[in-house]
Amino acid sequence: MKDIKHDLVVMGATGFTGKLVVEYLIKNYGVRNQHFTWAIAGRSLSKLEKLKDSLKKLDSLSPDIPTIQVDSLDSKSLDTMTSSCRLVITTVGPYMKFGIQLVESCVKNSTHYCDLTGEVPFIRQSIDLFHSKAKENSCRIIHSCGFDSIPSDIGVLLLQQTSIKRNQKPCNKVNLYVKSIKGGLSGGTVASMIKISQHKPGDPKEQKIFRGPFALNPREYLEYKTRQPSLKSIKWDKGINRWLSPFVMSGFNSKVVRRTNALLDHRYGKDFAYTEVSTYKKGLRGYFYALSMLITLVALQITLKSRILLWVI
Repeated sequence: MKDIKHDLVVMGATGFTGKLVVEYLIKNYGVRNQHFTWAIAGRSLSKLEKLKDSLKKLDSLSPDIPTIQVDSLDSKSLDTMTSSCRLVITTVGPYMKFGIQLVESCVKNSTHYCDLTGEVPFIRQSIDLFHSKAKENSCRIIHSCGFDSIPSDIGVLLLQQTSIKRNQKPCNKVNLYVKSIKGGLSGGTVASMIKISQHKPGDPKEQKIFRGPFALNPREYLEYKTRQPSLKSIKWDKGINRWLSPFVMSGFNSKVVRRTNALLDHRYGKDFAYTEVSTYKKGLRGYFYALSMLITLVALQITLKSRILLWVI
């Protein structure tokens, strides 16, 4: 039997994204509430204590938040944490380096897990190693629970539920149009981007899988022939009267949406096609905004491939 001390633990609480999660919990639920108990975890106890002290302005009880010292690369340390809670929320990236041992520990101790990853190789490894065991142990391993890819995944699910209810069939093609977004890149996100750019599986078949549109599907559904749209340049869309350019997270989000379709026994259809694009107003200004985004994305790809960021950071 597990000795449950906390319902959920926020791992990586002192990082950029971890702080946002902790602040959200305090603002919406408080340090103590009738719904669940929670704790924060990280590598440095002194940083955790400093974080709690800084949160007094939100809740005077913040010094009472339980803390757990944990090392992402130490299995015993991880087991101590995961065996004491029902759910781990981790914001510690890059997940390819710091995530797989935590997933293993959660599955081993029947503890639910969720993260914010946008790393295809990590999720593929997690699926292949732990999907069956997680089902056997009745624990849920849920990746990509942030902007990547909740709006995409849940948005399509709700859209298809509505389509089936109204039209008795799902939409066989869905486009997500991104008009504007706010936010920046955390250090963990940049590190994840670098880690992904460096990842090159030795097996040519695995390389093909990672590059393919169905990279996160169950293994039995990796060889779909359905053509998936993917915008590579700027384009004028007559349907919405806006300029289009590639959306930076389309390649990842679309894989998550397709995995969901496969796990739902192809509720959206086996010929389902999905893509995401950024949109800009009509006119010359909109055109140049779209063009500048395209140039930025190309420059980012070149930078990652040339490993310039390794020198910058």
